[in-house]
Amino acid sequence: AMALLFCALVFSLAFVLPVLQLVLWALPNIEAELTGRFWSYLGGTLWLATLAMIIVVMLALALVFIARLKRGLFAVLAVRLATLGYALPGVVLAVGIYLPVSYFSAWLQARGIPAGILQGGLLVMMLAYSVRFMAVAFAPLENNLLRVTPSIDLAAKSLGVTGLNMMRRVHLPLLRAGIFTAMVLVFVDVMKELPITLMTRPFGFNTLAVRVFELTSEGLWQRAALPALAIVLAGLVPVFLLIRSTEPMLPSPVDQAKVTETV
Repeated sequence: AMALLFCALVFSLAFVLPVLQLVLWALPNIEAELTGRFWSYLGGTLWLATLAMIIVVMLALALVFIARLKRGLFAVLAVRLATLGYALPGVVLAVGIYLPVSYFSAWLQARGIPAGILQGGLLVMMLAYSVRFMAVAFAPLENNLLRVTPSIDLAAKSLGVTGLNMMRRVHLPLLRAGIFTAMVLVFVDVMKELPITLMTRPFGFNTLAVRVFELTSEGLWQRAALPALAIVLAGLVPVFLLIRSTEPMLPSPVDQAKVTETV
């Protein structure tokens, strides 16, 4: 009972009370904030999170398969370096990526080569997201792939399934749970990521996180409650789906009755 009470207390302090405060602040400001701009911010946030999720998970899948096929020291070091980005602050990572890209863009422009896409597009943002959240996507994929024992690969090879065919027909179906987990984690992280989005976004492109930053920097905390609440709610949906997908499949009452009858 004490353990349950402690968990309920932590949940209330960490989630229920902050969300309740956001709701109380958001209600009087719905008309002021719930405009076309709000839906534009929401659509931009969901679109950006979806695009980053696809790119990061695909890169993480490639990295996971490389780590499985190439077991040398170089491959191990490459994987570890590729997953270090999550330990860096977003501001440091954004500056570290943006500066060399801007120098390279200036070098290209000095030679008459158009390079506006390097700074004005989504390339820098996606690159920063990939470095930042590679570890988030890599961990569940690696854990799932470790469960695919070498004997499964040998059995597939004995049936003539090798190379990319093995990845498509054997590994990917077994990685479905890990892929879904990686997609959810990256999606939620990108939605609430502020430093990278703020520093690398194209001109005129805004997200809910940027909107919250703009309002809170002006002291408009109550008006910032609605976009902040939208981030929370939009992030809860994939998390809820993830929890449902990882729950053990309990037998239905009908199945239990059938088992009882057979016994």
